[in-house]
Amino acid sequence: MSKTVVTSAVLALCMVTGAGAARWLTPTMKIADTRAKVDLEAMIPAAFGDWTLDREAAASVAPNAGAQAISDKIYDQVLSRTYRNGDGQAIMLTITYGSAQTQDLKAHRQEVCYGAQGFEIRGLRSDVISVQHHQVPVTRMFAVAGQRTEPVTYWFTMGDEVVMGRIERLMVQIKYSFAGVIPDGMLVRVSNITPDAEQGYAQQTAFLNDLMARVDRRAVTQLLGASPQAVLR
Repeated sequence: MSKTVVTSAVLALCMVTGAGAARWLTPTMKIADTRAKVDLEAMIPAAFGDWTLDREAAASVAPNAGAQAISDKIYDQVLSRTYRNGDGQAIMLTITYGSAQTQDLKAHRQEVCYGAQGFEIRGLRSDVISVQHHQVPVTRMFAVAGQRTEPVTYWFTMGDEVVMGRIERLMVQIKYSFAGVIPDGMLVRVSNITPDAEQGYAQQTAFLNDLMARVDRRAVTQLLGASPQAVLR
């Protein structure tokens, strides 16, 4: 048998095997369908610690039509709230939930969303914050639009893991594909209005610790990831 024939046969086998593997690794079952239904409104309390829901305040910057269309495609639920403490200080909280976090429907980065609203993004960085014994990898940025100065902290989850960049999201997705399921996912974002970014971030971390102390254990896992030793990669 000639070398050309052998090579062609090997390539054909690889193509067939690859196609079969692709079908095998394309899950059809959502992990969300195997668990208790997520209800963000019920999950997040209206009051905790020194914080109380401000029902009169706008929760966050409204997205433009294009961003809203993307959000509607990616997420099944969106919770947007503003909380105030006894000193009148406000924290804006946004949590979005999607029951199917696939490669085509992956959560979008907040610096892009804020930038599309006309904000200048300063001090964009990765960080790790400690929330109820979880070391949570997050993205932080200082968003500025005119007189509005808004420190922002956010992170994504996929399944029960916090993920940062595109490669990390892809690796987690592949892991779930081998298990035959489509992972769900969340975006958690907190922000406040202050010219002092570091002070704003510190208040956000304190707020998150107060909040996570009041939600149930399963909700903590969904919001912060399963591993209390999660590290930034």
